[in-house]
Amino acid sequence: MDAREIIKARGSDFPVKMREDEKLLCEAKISQAVYWKPLAIFFVALLFLLIARNLFLFLAFVALVSYAYFYLVKSSLFLLVTSQRVMFRSGLIKVDTVQLRLDRIESVEIQRTVMGQLLGYATVVITGTGNRFAFVPFVANASQIRDVLDELLYQRDKKPPQDDGL
Repeated sequence: MDAREIIKARGSDFPVKMREDEKLLCEAKISQAVYWKPLAIFFVALLFLLIARNLFLFLAFVALVSYAYFYLVKSSLFLLVTSQRVMFRSGLIKVDTVQLRLDRIESVEIQRTVMGQLLGYATVVITGTGNRFAFVPFVANASQIRDVLDELLYQRDKKPPQDDGL
């Protein structure tokens, strides 16, 4: 699947047309571990199945609602790295959709929680110039995203400055 098809499949938030000489370098894989909280709630509910039936039903309902919520979260998360920019979307109620040119990126961080370390996911935090920063949680290939962006930023910084003729 090329970049146009990926972007088109993700909705109208992003332009379908890629820029001239723009290549898809990396796409974030959202981990299936996004569902660990609903599963944990469901297993706790199972503990109450024989002891307190009403509590089991309540917790099973909470697990079902949590599963639906995290399904929507997983389907809304998006991170795409091209040779010229980074496009990402996160959030469910407040959707944050951003295209960030590579020359506007200051740093890329990976944040791992204890559960993230155990289940193999991380949050990718991208800091742009000014006060702009964004994060995409539950990324299974966070190290790959960081490595691709670090290499692009290194290549950008290695280029000699352009002379504007002034």
